[in-house]
Amino acid sequence: MSDKPSNSIKRIASVSVIIVLLIGMAGAAAVHKINNTPPPELSMMFDAKESFHFEVRYGFMRLGDVYVTARDTVINGNSFLHGTAVIQSNSGIPLMGSRRYEYHSIMTHNDTTAYSHFFWVDNIHRDRPQEVAYDFNYELGHVYAMRNGEIRDTLELHGPADGGPALFYVGRMHAGTDRVVDYPIYIDDEKAVINIENTLSRETIRNDAFENRNVDVYLSIGMADINGPFGFSGRFESRYDTSELRIPVEARVSVWIGNVRVRLVEYMFEEE
Repeated sequence: MSDKPSNSIKRIASVSVIIVLLIGMAGAAAVHKINNTPPPELSMMFDAKESFHFEVRYGFMRLGDVYVTARDTVINGNSFLHGTAVIQSNSGIPLMGSRRYEYHSIMTHNDTTAYSHFFWVDNIHRDRPQEVAYDFNYELGHVYAMRNGEIRDTLELHGPADGGPALFYVGRMHAGTDRVVDYPIYIDDEKAVINIENTLSRETIRNDAFENRNVDVYLSIGMADINGPFGFSGRFESRYDTSELRIPVEARVSVWIGNVRVRLVEYMFEEE
């Protein structure tokens, strides 16, 4: 074991999980259908070539943008999904300036869940690649927490887990059901648990990605067992459309000043 990371590094890790939670629970499908189709299988979502653009807002203020992509990759002869979330702040906000982070996860899945083999954060605006990283060794049952390329801690690993991005798929595969899901993530050199209570409850919301039309969505309510920035209380809401892919449309998270909202503004689906 070694010293815990500084508060700035912990804040980066916390922000990464919160943003991933939000984008992981917000999106929209290419074609809207009102139906009772079952949630998608993980293999279907991993095969889909999707791109998302989300806006992060507090009231009428745009805090920034998030761009999410997922592409196949091969490492040492093994196939994985490389998920990337690029977070760009709104440079027009006083005291914030231009900040850019890139969150990467090398993922795979089994019959029941998605999980990560390697997760890292590139601090682009300060030119710090892999400022925070987690290496998941399932054979040894260890997670190596790293900072700036150096191992800072070794944690126990008892099964599929992630640093956050796999929730983008875990949430979707249970949306529109009454299942309760507990998913382990690693943040701040510790293990935490994300609890998601999925519901059969439907709502109708208006979304720009659907040409500002009404969209029927399923509601899921979550609780994150982490200490996040900006007074993040741990509670969040997720809304998924009712199409076959159950892609996330909107998410809201409670902070000390109110609610931060992440909304999909553009979605692209590339057919094979």
